[in-house]
Amino acid sequence: MKKFILIITLLIIVYTSFSQWEQKNFEKTFNQEINEIEDENYSKRENHSALYQYVPSQQVPEWFIQPKVSDKNEVFAIGISDPGLDSIESMQQAIYRAEIMANVLRKSTTQLLCDFFLNEVDQSTDIVYEHFTRITSKIPCSSEYYTVVDSFRNAFDETLVLIKYAAPTKVETSQVDEVNLEFYKNETESSNMGQLESIYELKVKSRTTPEPKMHFYQLTEFGARNDVISDLKGQEIQIPIYSLSYQGIPALDSVSQCYFSHGLWKEYLKSVMTQIIETAREKPENIKFLGDDYQKTSYQKLTRGVSVNKQRFVITGIKAKENKLLVNLQEIPLEE
Repeated sequence: MKKFILIITLLIIVYTSFSQWEQKNFEKTFNQEINEIEDENYSKRENHSALYQYVPSQQVPEWFIQPKVSDKNEVFAIGISDPGLDSIESMQQAIYRAEIMANVLRKSTTQLLCDFFLNEVDQSTDIVYEHFTRITSKIPCSSEYYTVVDSFRNAFDETLVLIKYAAPTKVETSQVDEVNLEFYKNETESSNMGQLESIYELKVKSRTTPEPKMHFYQLTEFGARNDVISDLKGQEIQIPIYSLSYQGIPALDSVSQCYFSHGLWKEYLKSVMTQIIETAREKPENIKFLGDDYQKTSYQKLTRGVSVNKQRFVITGIKAKENKLLVNLQEIPLEE
């Protein structure tokens, strides 16, 4: 019995020593990571910001949830600035984003590519889908075609703008910029876990000189984590994680408030892109089977789907569900 107690005591001592070693080892890793984050040469990015932590839920304007419906002559569109900007910067950003959205809705081309892989290593059953979509549109450089109908600024220092766009019948090529909305998704399905990575990007680079307009916005999702980068006057800035809540958006669940960590524009842009892509995927696509020349590391590529669609949309309403914004788009015939 004494021998048994001795063995148990020794095991407890060994286990305790090992646990203490693990703790010290992880503490060392922790300190190293924190020191790197605080080092300006490592990163100037912010993480969570308490700037608006105690600001009450903000009401959205009526025209945001019930937007004016466009017709063949006029397009109504909404633009939203990032949180935390001053009134002049946020107004300029919101108007330009509304101009971008007006042209994307009026006429855009959606190109989709979807690859399907099967993992053949160690008889694994992992399946991988890779999607890449590019939505392109043209935007006239001149602001003479746009009229601000209404605007609203909330306590999160966001500006929401509603514009009316009277599209010109013809514009010189040198006076038109190209809008690229790009979406990449890598989705892994396996017997024990799943993994999802998505990247949403908005890019505009104008041809005009001497001061060409630059616009960039990127949302990266990895599981439940989000990272948002936006540009302001040509400088890329990470949008901090805020505690932002909104009310007045019709809900499809029992929640009366919505929480959007990076502001309304992230949710609005993501939802519009998702709706356009889903509509395009409902149309026929070309499928081809790929051979050994298309092998990707341990995965064999089996099929590829490609489709190209020209589309036009109007926004018919906005709702919310599970802290996600749902922009309802209706596809309408393209004008000749």
